Amino acid sequence: MSNVIEAVKVNRSFVNGKETSHVLKDIDLTVREGEFISIMGPSGSGKSTLLYLLGGLDMPSEGTVSINGTDLRTLKDKQLCAMRNEEVGFVFQFYNLVPNLSVEDNIALPLMIAGKKRSEYKDRLDECLRIIGMENKRKLTPRELSGGQQQRVAIARALVFDPKIIFLDEPIGNLDTKTGTSLMELFKEINQKYNKTIVQVTHSEEAALYGTKLVKLVDGEITSIDDIISGQIVKTAVVSEHVAS
Repeated sequence: MSNVIEAVKVNRSFVNGKETSHVLKDIDLTVREGEFISIMGPSGSGKSTLLYLLGGLDMPSEGTVSINGTDLRTLKDKQLCAMRNEEVGFVFQFYNLVPNLSVEDNIALPLMIAGKKRSEYKDRLDECLRIIGMENKRKLTPRELSGGQQQRVAIARALVFDPKIIFLDEPIGNLDTKTGTSLMELFKEINQKYNKTIVQVTHSEEAALYGTKLVKLVDGEITSIDDIISGQIVKTAVVSEHVAS
């Protein structure tokens, strides 16, 4: 398997007046093709910040983030926008659907943003609706859907360009346990059946164990990286003094 994401000595700081907040500190992380990485840590540990850096939504203060061998800092704004729209997919805790658009129009939104002809992607739209199990709801609007169904639409929207990498930011954070479990099963299927590399941030250990690797983050540092097999942690690599102490 090849490396699809590489973060090397990544730091992220934010300046507020005279104070500087060091959110991420010397992050080294490699994501290989086909992996399902779960990032966990307490609130304020920098999980979402790390996800945004890995997905090109933000840039590090120091260090490099590369996707498929391309250092994101070398991309111009237009190239970076195209990469985020077409080469990777994002699913957030809040579904971010357009209320007055139908299910299929919400899924096709990235195509419209990229100026693509929707007619050329008809088969892909149908495939995305099939993946999320909502072929018979394509004409409904978000207000006619449950929260779980709305998140499924957001998932299909992330898949419409058939990206190799999907980023998830607390994707089941607003959902009940049963609905959340069904969505995690869907993400597992997307990872295994469709060979998508997935990186998720989650507070839920149950959700994290659907992945193949668990990355723990404390105070902006990676403290351990655990391999997961069949929902069980099988190996722990300590990478920070947070754990050793």
